[in-house]
Amino acid sequence: MTSNNSVATRWLFALMMLSMGLLVACDHDEPNPIPPDDSTDVVVPIVPRTVPAHDTIIEVGGIAFEMLYVPGGTFWMGASTDVSSPYYDPDSDPSERPLHQVTLSPYLIASEEVSQLLFFAVMGFNPSQLCDQTLPVHNVSFFTAQDFLDSIFVASHYRFRLPTEAEWEYAAKGGGAADANYLFAGSNTVSDVAWYGSNADDQPHQCGRLAPNALGLYDMSGNLKEWCTDWYGPYSSGHQYDPENTTEPNQSNQQKRVVRGGSFKQSPYYLRNTARQYHYPSYEGNDIGFRLVLSVTQ
Repeated sequence: MTSNNSVATRWLFALMMLSMGLLVACDHDEPNPIPPDDSTDVVVPIVPRTVPAHDTIIEVGGIAFEMLYVPGGTFWMGASTDVSSPYYDPDSDPSERPLHQVTLSPYLIASEEVSQLLFFAVMGFNPSQLCDQTLPVHNVSFFTAQDFLDSIFVASHYRFRLPTEAEWEYAAKGGGAADANYLFAGSNTVSDVAWYGSNADDQPHQCGRLAPNALGLYDMSGNLKEWCTDWYGPYSSGHQYDPENTTEPNQSNQQKRVVRGGSFKQSPYYLRNTARQYHYPSYEGNDIGFRLVLSVTQ
């Protein structure tokens, strides 16, 4: 769970930045900041920082955020139509099947979706439709998320990335903890853990206001849909190890990236831990954002 100290630390940094006059501007049409001119021919490579195998607070641009440790493990991904199965879900879509085993290496995942405050500190602009520094950043395409990952690497020397679809589902299910069979991330009662069509007033909300799941992750169900790294495609039935669909579809109308978690606009059906959705990587909307992941240094 997120400690009171870590929450206090995050908001202390945020208040410090506000006191210095930081404004998170919604610059929908403003291009990315122009990098400084560097005429030198010598390029010094950035050495990635070591990623610890435990929960940690990371600070970038004066903004602190929490990364939570997810131990490696094996879990059942997807849903089953077998009524005797603990993973039976009568509402599951065929795309969530077949139920199959996945083994993952350990990783760190952010306790909250990337905030407008952090995005602005790294990128110098804010693409969000609803401009409020306490909210998660939205109107972010897959391509813009990749630009952010490149920029935060330069700023922090941590090689952040998006979660794979398997990592996302494992974390939503509690990362091997007791809530693995919940319909939603941390509960069978959607309103306990998620902003969705019936309680969100048609807008995103500040992260951390509803209950977290067993790992201490907020808003894995609802609030904003979250980009994953995988191209969208059918599941394999075999046991997989650190799976990621990196094969780009040949046909342009099939070139879609996985998104997970559902959003404040949607019904509980789309907020289930196993529910799969997709968008073209150029998609931007006020219902989509992203969450950071780090591979644990081996």
